[in-house]
Amino acid sequence: MPDPYVLAFLLAVGMAVLLMYSRLLAALQGAGACCRGYHGTVEMLGNSYVCDSVRIIFMLLIPFYALALDLCQVSAVGYAWTLAALVGLWIFRKLVYLILGWLTGRPSGFRSLERVSYALGLLMMLCAMPAVLLAWLVPATPVWLLQGWLAVLAVAAFLLYLRRGISMNSQTGFSVFFWVLYLCGLELLPICVVVNILMHGN
Repeated sequence: MPDPYVLAFLLAVGMAVLLMYSRLLAALQGAGACCRGYHGTVEMLGNSYVCDSVRIIFMLLIPFYALALDLCQVSAVGYAWTLAALVGLWIFRKLVYLILGWLTGRPSGFRSLERVSYALGLLMMLCAMPAVLLAWLVPATPVWLLQGWLAVLAVAAFLLYLRRGISMNSQTGFSVFFWVLYLCGLELLPICVVVNILMHGN
């Protein structure tokens, strides 16, 4: 059970999400369009209001996803450090998109890739909420079931991100070799590092 300070913080964030109800609907619409295929992704990327809504709701859902990792015992470092690790990963990836966009002279391509990651991450975090409710309301729920659900969501989101990235890569002209290096060095490696920190505390 989260302590009162964590609950108060989550309540405040939840209220912020509810107050931005129109943003939430637009974000869900954009994330859904991104899942429909390449043309749906292009449709989402062409609407600045939807893209901004996806980014805002994504950021507001991070504290709840940290709670899911904590309650489902994926993380062994406590809620505060779990949240800090997720925020750190988000900041790192933001910097990677900016730097690579500047180095390659194609900032719009990496900006689009970033927005796609927000859309798919948003859906992943929303779908993780049932695990939070089960872990909270039904403590006897097997931990392996909750962790398995979170793992399936994470893998599905990454595979869909990979698929969308390949589609967008063919449109921007990046070589396949560059794309593979980018995925291995700047996508998978940081995520693996954060997962290791959360699970083992080192």
